[in-house]
Amino acid sequence: MSRQTACLRVIVIGIFFLCSSFLFAQRATLQLSGKISSTENEWLEFATVMFKGTNMGTTVNEKGEYRLEAPPGDYTLVVRSLGYKTVERELSLTKRQSLNIVMEAEANALEEVFVLGKSATQQVNESAFNVVAINAKAFHHTTLDLAHALDRISGARIREAGGVGSNTEFSLNGFSGRHVKFFLDGVPMEGFGSSFQINNIPVNLAERIEVYKGVVPVSFGADALGGAVNIVTGQQRRTFVDASYSYGSFNTHKSYINAGYTADNGFTLQLNVFQNYSDNDYWVYTPVLDLNTLVFSPDEKKVRRFHDTYHNETLIARVGVTGKRFADRLLIGITLGKDRADIQNSNIQKIVFGERYRKGETLMPSIQYVKKNLFTQGLDFNLTGNINLGYSQHVDTASRQYNWYGEYREINRKGEVNYSIAKYYNNNGSLTAGIHYKLNAQHSFSFNNVTTTFDRISKNTVAMTGSINATDTFPKITVKNVSGLAYKFDYATYGNVSFFGKHYIQYTKGPKNVSTATNSYRYELFSNTFSTTGYGAATTWYLLKDFQFKLSYEKTYRLPTANELFGNEDLEKSNAVLNPENSDNINVNISYNKLFGKHHSFFIDGGFMYRDIKDYIRRVVESMHNTAAYENHGHVRNVGYTGEIRYSYSRLLTVGGNFTYQNLRNKEKYRSPGSPVISTSYNSRVPNVPYLYGNADFSLFLTGIGRKSNTLNLGYNALYVYQFPLRWGTNGAYDSKDMIPVQFSHDVNLTYAIQDGRYSISLECRNLTDARLYDNFSLQKPGRSFSAKVRYFFSK
Repeated sequence: MSRQTACLRVIVIGIFFLCSSFLFAQRATLQLSGKISSTENEWLEFATVMFKGTNMGTTVNEKGEYRLEAPPGDYTLVVRSLGYKTVERELSLTKRQSLNIVMEAEANALEEVFVLGKSATQQVNESAFNVVAINAKAFHHTTLDLAHALDRISGARIREAGGVGSNTEFSLNGFSGRHVKFFLDGVPMEGFGSSFQINNIPVNLAERIEVYKGVVPVSFGADALGGAVNIVTGQQRRTFVDASYSYGSFNTHKSYINAGYTADNGFTLQLNVFQNYSDNDYWVYTPVLDLNTLVFSPDEKKVRRFHDTYHNETLIARVGVTGKRFADRLLIGITLGKDRADIQNSNIQKIVFGERYRKGETLMPSIQYVKKNLFTQGLDFNLTGNINLGYSQHVDTASRQYNWYGEYREINRKGEVNYSIAKYYNNNGSLTAGIHYKLNAQHSFSFNNVTTTFDRISKNTVAMTGSINATDTFPKITVKNVSGLAYKFDYATYGNVSFFGKHYIQYTKGPKNVSTATNSYRYELFSNTFSTTGYGAATTWYLLKDFQFKLSYEKTYRLPTANELFGNEDLEKSNAVLNPENSDNINVNISYNKLFGKHHSFFIDGGFMYRDIKDYIRRVVESMHNTAAYENHGHVRNVGYTGEIRYSYSRLLTVGGNFTYQNLRNKEKYRSPGSPVISTSYNSRVPNVPYLYGNADFSLFLTGIGRKSNTLNLGYNALYVYQFPLRWGTNGAYDSKDMIPVQFSHDVNLTYAIQDGRYSISLECRNLTDARLYDNFSLQKPGRSFSAKVRYFFSK
């Protein structure tokens, strides 16, 4: 441990001690509980209940129940729900009390609730963890997928290798790829298959998206190093239909149906179906190979992509019961999906293909069980499980070499790269169990355990390829288990503090290259078991009514994923001997959120992050063979800052922006262990990672256009990314040819919503100025594109 890291750890632990002492010294609280219903005797789920003039508030659950804790005293209870008259009740809290509220419908209550209501999204943002939660419903009228919705969050970046369905990497505060874990309603998405990933899932699937920047709650059971993203779908009891279709440039079609039915007896049926299709035939600039001389043109040519078609189709169905005495939710589900993507180029754009493609299928049964107040009041239990029995396949059979004009020459080998037609069955399983017990208003405990399995099986390799890959006969297995225990002390007026510990276990079995010669491979069977323990704490408190402070620290580990260990049997190569990453993470966050009168809302947020990482896993592109692999890099340190500012005026407009700066540096001083020679890349930026970027957006809402219940929304979004190096610098200097250039793109959209959003029509233009955009070196993204979307939504 470096002296700097040790000092920071002592400082953070000292601050946590002071915060804990402050919180424990406060007075005991009393509880107010009850139910919120309408005059039609319906539970008003998601109504907001709060004490006026305080930060003490909550939302109503699917049974109409709420529960608040506060010190003894006189309060005004305020209850709000969309479309209902606001209710205020004076009360004196001197003991544990129960109070039920009946609300009357009011058509004109919309504006007040929109401005003042405390939603589930706000409650997540106000937790002790450095988390940003966005209301995904704001994007439901757009053609965005989940990836592009995430791209608008401070600290987050989506890096694409091309158009629809291309390889996508999510970056959060300098950590990318598998450093950041993804969850769907708390379930790990690591093994969901290629037909169900963030770049092909429509944003309509989500109700809100939670982005944890650093410390991840025990409830996720994650081995994340750089944070986590939790996609929260609509789990409430209701009957609804949400259907949409869009068409856009490059012959892009997207359609989506989300429907649910809940009977009075609790029978529940949920269905999600979506598809994406695109030719991806946009123009790019690249050197072109002369097939006669086998020499690339000295200058870039403007050419159209000709072999990049992508499509995927996915169905998610769940059936079961909700709201029963034995289960709040018991659902059995199945996810079916398939996708196919033509492979236009390698990891370097000028290397082009004309017939290679990949495809895959997903077959994933699942189960979900949730029960609140199991056996006793305050004891909640959840269990989820799934197993993906699908496959992936990379097909490369053509004996041809192509150039960017679509021309080809015959070659004396099978395959444009390596002859392949074999199927690989990546059997991924996941089982999550969690228990949460709230002892009283102040003390609560949580335990969570997540087990994930991976077992790759190659089918008919010899029969279909006529040869055996050097690693095909070896098993490729990894099993991970992450368990966590947490304690939380909560004091509603001032804040809360949490302490937690995690235990990590990983078993790996697969091929290991034991050859010491360069570009030589000799494999032996390798197995290893890793086990260790991490720990951390998180706290938040309100220095003033609208001024919140957050602090978190974690000693965490990130276990290598199956793709990092075993590759993808194509351009991603295996490295089964990767070590887990470990890091000391510190996050500090300060935010100010103020409502002025009934119309003006102002928000400002600033954050500091510190990461000291050992055995950092990074993706390295090998230019000779145009392949990529993952490797450990000894020591990396990241110090970064984020900021966001936003202003809203009632339901008329909102404007805001955010920025991120991160200083991710190589701290491996010597060329090799024991060597006295200082590395030329010491203290250089870690390559191929953006370090300065930001967003700005503006939305204008014009109500009463055509009819009183209609709304016209005009929106603008800008994205800026400063240039960053592809390769290590030499003594702090970088070759200008190895720089990924500045990116500056502009998107505009227009949505006309009819009958309070039941029908809507949207028009969008992305990359308005037709700029050349590159998230990865030489891999150009689409130019200017247009799209239109129609949507129908019904709920009761």
